[in-house]
Amino acid sequence: MLKHYCLLLLCITGNYRYTMAQENVSKTIQFFGAKGDGKTNDTEAFIKATKFFNDRGGNGTLNIPKGTYIVGRQTFSNGDANKYAYTGVDILDFKNINNLIIKGEKGTIIKYDDSLKLGSFDPLTGKVFNDNDLVRPLIKYAGVIGNCIILTNCKNVTVTKLFLDGNNKSIQFGGRYGDLGIQLMHVGIYTKDCHSILIDNINTSHFGLDGIMISNKLSPTPDDIRLSNVICEYNSRQGLSWVGGNSLVVKNCQFNHTGKIGYYSAPGAGVDIESEVGSISNGFFTDCQFIDNSGCGMVSDNGSAISNCNFSNCTFWGTTNWSVWVSSPSFTFNGCKIYGSIVHGYNAVNDKDATRYINCFFEDKPYNNKPPYGKFIIECDGPRKMLFDSCTFTTNTTQVAWLNTGGVSSEAEKATIRNCHFIINKTVNGKAVFWFHNIHFKNNTVEFKDPTAKEKGFWAHQCCLSKEDWDATKIIYSE
Repeated sequence: MLKHYCLLLLCITGNYRYTMAQENVSKTIQFFGAKGDGKTNDTEAFIKATKFFNDRGGNGTLNIPKGTYIVGRQTFSNGDANKYAYTGVDILDFKNINNLIIKGEKGTIIKYDDSLKLGSFDPLTGKVFNDNDLVRPLIKYAGVIGNCIILTNCKNVTVTKLFLDGNNKSIQFGGRYGDLGIQLMHVGIYTKDCHSILIDNINTSHFGLDGIMISNKLSPTPDDIRLSNVICEYNSRQGLSWVGGNSLVVKNCQFNHTGKIGYYSAPGAGVDIESEVGSISNGFFTDCQFIDNSGCGMVSDNGSAISNCNFSNCTFWGTTNWSVWVSSPSFTFNGCKIYGSIVHGYNAVNDKDATRYINCFFEDKPYNNKPPYGKFIIECDGPRKMLFDSCTFTTNTTQVAWLNTGGVSSEAEKATIRNCHFIINKTVNGKAVFWFHNIHFKNNTVEFKDPTAKEKGFWAHQCCLSKEDWDATKIIYSE
């Protein structure tokens, strides 16, 4: 009888402990000692909060009330070759947790301290070091700041209502580290192998590397990672780096001004879709901005390792580089505004994989008095089956298009421009409006607003186009 009683008590106690471990708790960052007064360094409080929620596997809410929380610290190596020259810390580093909300409010700012070091530095003197091996850089020269929020192998996590300020205006940048600029971690939000993540109403800007990095190994089931109402501006390498995964949904987000302040590391894009940890598929971007970045507005350059990305009602504006660079299959742009120049396009063998621009508006329009990038609005050489359908092109100073699919072996492989309207506001004697080679040009209208255009003549450098297609083009001259 006693044996049965003890066994029953053990079961009840065990179940009680299990239930308690799963209960949600709510803590403020002040519970862990943070001040949020804009003066005190609150790094230790965030580390304590991380340990608390990691130990219990998540299951709760971390509230970060209004205030400015100064974070970031580094330890100097004093010549220890097995350590970074300057070792930083990750502020919130969550691992293997479920069901967590990290929530701020209007006026919640997590800001990095001044004068942190990023790049290559002499491990004995602490001075900037410019002779590190750029292909295989030695870690003893690395000045590392660390990341603000890391989620590793987490599920059902929401991060909301925070302004993460990387403060790259006050970073002390060292010598180069890596093949392109400074490739050392200082990221606002970094997710690795996570599922069901919502990043909402977040400003993650001024970081020494990226605003956000999404890194998942490709799985047959969707990752369900969502970004909404996110601002990523003035980061040094990327607004968003998507380096692996399946299913990323991005709505009403801004990826602007990368590399325009502090320091610039290539690619310098608004969004870089690059399969570094695994294949990438199923990206959906709606009502987003990719404006005035040092690199491309959006770049995808890994061929077939990346596929099926759709951009709807987005704005791309290139001032110092291409607005859009696509070399991967099944990228579609629908209802987008594209200012500046697009380049490349996937060399598709079927219609599904082709690069498509549908109902888009193109113009060589300046941004804040900065001229748009490029000599042509379309500069694409060789992309089979590329499609422009029901688009409007307006040119003010540049030429409209360089489009060539001269190497194809069949009519079905040619690039196609159809049902499009071209508005030419200015023409120049001896300068072609179009440069076409071996494409389909169907049911299009070309309208010249320049009153001198007719006397200059309509000049299109075109080769191997169907005479029937070309003769059917509607030409309108303004009087």
